[in-house]
Amino acid sequence: MAQSGLRFLLPYMRPYHGALVRGGLYALIGATASAFSPTLLGWAVDELLQSVRPPVLAAYALGLVGLACVLALFRYLLRMLTGRIAAGVTYTMSMDLFASLLHFDRAAIQQFGTGDLLSRGTSDFIYIWRFYSAGFQMSMHALFLIGIGCALMALTSPLLAAIVISVVAASVLLQHRLGMVLERSFDAVQREMGQLSAFAQEHLGAVRTLSAYGQEHAAAEAYRQLNDGYARSNLEFVLRSSAISPLPALVVRLAAALVLAVGGAQIVAGQLTLGQYVQFIVYLGLLSSAAQSLSQAFERLQQGSAAAGRIGEVLRRRPAIADTPDAHAPPISGHLRFENVGVVAEGRWVLRQIDLDLPAGTTIGIVGATGAGKSTLLSLVSRAIDPDEGRITLDGHDLRDLTLDHLRHQIGYVPQETLLFGMTVAENITLGLADVADEPLHQAVSAARLSNDLAQLPQGLATIVGERGATLSGGQKQRTAIARALVRGPQVLLLDDSLASVDTQTAAEIMGELHNASAGRTCLIVSQRLASVRAADLIIVLDQGRIVERGSHAELIAQDGRYAAMYRRELRQAEDAA
Repeated sequence: MAQSGLRFLLPYMRPYHGALVRGGLYALIGATASAFSPTLLGWAVDELLQSVRPPVLAAYALGLVGLACVLALFRYLLRMLTGRIAAGVTYTMSMDLFASLLHFDRAAIQQFGTGDLLSRGTSDFIYIWRFYSAGFQMSMHALFLIGIGCALMALTSPLLAAIVISVVAASVLLQHRLGMVLERSFDAVQREMGQLSAFAQEHLGAVRTLSAYGQEHAAAEAYRQLNDGYARSNLEFVLRSSAISPLPALVVRLAAALVLAVGGAQIVAGQLTLGQYVQFIVYLGLLSSAAQSLSQAFERLQQGSAAAGRIGEVLRRRPAIADTPDAHAPPISGHLRFENVGVVAEGRWVLRQIDLDLPAGTTIGIVGATGAGKSTLLSLVSRAIDPDEGRITLDGHDLRDLTLDHLRHQIGYVPQETLLFGMTVAENITLGLADVADEPLHQAVSAARLSNDLAQLPQGLATIVGERGATLSGGQKQRTAIARALVRGPQVLLLDDSLASVDTQTAAEIMGELHNASAGRTCLIVSQRLASVRAADLIIVLDQGRIVERGSHAELIAQDGRYAAMYRRELRQAEDAA
């Protein structure tokens, strides 16, 4: 995962090569200033032991202050630079992720889960930010400091330097091996968090249903089990991280003990001055701090690469529905044909041998039991899915040969479950359209029988409907969605049981308006309410994915088959309700 995560991050670094070079220069200057401080201190100690010359000591003191100022300045510049890089990289990556998610099909969303996708798009970016900002800053400064410090130590005492470098190198190798284990633990934590987020999102959106069926305790218990798994993964990560973090300090203490023994012997033998010995001890302190920073940077590297790998999984998922290289955008009138169309889902045929010829302006009603394939049929027209056999043409063009943007601009779609956004009614109706004139907007509102509802809203079309249309009733949301489809002036109109949330009288009025508004448009209406389709030019009855009856309302009643039985049952229900 680490290598794949890092490979995924590399392309996002290309625009910042120059910034990284500047960052390396800042880190080098800062590390050099830090590394030469012990040297000045050692010279000052030797000066005190040999002869006290106040001007020389003052020069050493000013030199230490100057080095401290240089270090502070270039650490500040490095931090600002890496922060800008982190902001730029995460901004670009988040835009890529959101654009990718907008093209996800249902299979892709089901593969990852909405909660897990939200986790990847939020918490994972925090770890990538930390990797690019603090991780880069600490690692560059620490690496230069260790390199320069080791070189200066080698000039002071090659033997002591060899001892320290050997111990530190062994520590780095051990941290690297343990870090690979740490990354796997962190990846497990993030996956558990994704499952927890998905569960919480699903159940918090269904609180009323859970309460109605007395499932609060069952939901809480299921959440507890998922939370236990998350806590265990988190604890495992903390334990492994805690085992790694003390290593740098432990190594430096070991090196200090060796320096004390060997360095003391060198002083006695006259091979090392006391100032050089003090210089060496201070270098050990700097190396301890640098090794600790390197350990923290390494941990951020593991977390960032794991998070990047998870985001990369999403971005590498290519949409199943996409434009072909030779896709085009011809003029469309609305002549729709299904030629031996079949669809397979979960190993079974949900549609099979569908043959339909719908000239432009035809209205077709699609009825049948739940699960018969009605909504799947509409999904094929908008290319939410593609057929597994046969083909669908629009004005003689295979749908797969049309650009998706062009195809979907020809289609007005009203789903069974309406989704509105937290904006005004007008903005919801004109979603994705720029500069819609008042006349087509009001015509769509009138055809959807939304005018009376707008009169009751505080600001009419300018009323903000709240998250997911929370301030509107189910019928008002449905009528708003119908207006949204009509205002586009589509050549093909798809209504997926879109009148289920309105009363019978309003449904009849809307169908009358739709009949007028859809003149010249091909209209496909899925409905459980047969009264909504009885005026259609053609009605088909689906059963287990196949067309078992077709004809006009009068023809199907005369056949006295399934449609006629469904119609009689609907009439009896209406009489009983009256």
